[in-house]
Amino acid sequence: MSGRCGIYHCLRDILRRDTRKVAYLPRYTCETVAAPFHKAGYALRFYDLDENLRSVFDPAALGEISVLSLCGYYGFCNYDRDFVRACRDRGIVIFEDVTHSLLSAGGIDPLCDYAAGSFRKWMGVPCGGFAMKRHGAFAGACLPPDSRHLELRRQAIAGQDSDVFWEGEMLLRKIFGDFGSDAESEYLLCHADLTGICEARRRNYAALLDALPQRLSGIRPVFPELTDGAVPSHFCVYCDDRPRLQEYLRQREIGSTVYWPVGPLIDLTGHDTVRYIYNHILSLPCDQRYQPADMHRIARALADFCEE
Repeated sequence: MSGRCGIYHCLRDILRRDTRKVAYLPRYTCETVAAPFHKAGYALRFYDLDENLRSVFDPAALGEISVLSLCGYYGFCNYDRDFVRACRDRGIVIFEDVTHSLLSAGGIDPLCDYAAGSFRKWMGVPCGGFAMKRHGAFAGACLPPDSRHLELRRQAIAGQDSDVFWEGEMLLRKIFGDFGSDAESEYLLCHADLTGICEARRRNYAALLDALPQRLSGIRPVFPELTDGAVPSHFCVYCDDRPRLQEYLRQREIGSTVYWPVGPLIDLTGHDTVRYIYNHILSLPCDQRYQPADMHRIARALADFCEE
């Protein structure tokens, strides 16, 4: 029914053999990613990231954890593959949240045992969550999707109503579990033009990157290069004054999103780099609803903001 339901479905399967129940998650993450681990009874350890969103693993964790959770942020997979291999050699389960990287080449690590994510950030679909197991089949079946949440999702998609969207989102945070998808969502995903979506997002990202001035005072791209095979979920920047920039863009009818607020399970004490990421990162749209001309308009707005 959602990405977090997919994560929980994976964890229920992992728990059949996991007696240690200690998960290693990125400290920069959405609360809806950490919540399924907490609900499943896992003790949580967190690893840091640098400003390029590259993982900073602690080798000492190898003797403590039973599950490693990976994330390729915004379509760019920058985690330490050697550490992933070391985890595999220790018998640690490799899980990957692929919501951001699901359309990128190499967006699912070849060593991962389980993967889960959601298409909800990529297209208008009522459910969109999925779960994958590399070896064998899942032992348990899913529950039917929650009818109230689905109805709110459909209303939000049809009417672009933020109040209805958040009503459905807050309901999901209370009830999420091992819920399956609906037939409508499965049909939409089976017939989606994924090739067209990938091409449009790469084209738009490149257009925005090329249109930006070489130097912007107080703003810089998180990923200044569109690497081969990367399919971006968003165009992310770091900005010195994020609230003022968001308001400036809003006045020009340019949307932006903060992924994510600091979740209740995250402690940033002594983790200044990750704190910087949370406080300064901003996501701009580059999806298939837009054309390169829209990207040029966003680039001009960013340049005008810096000049002002």
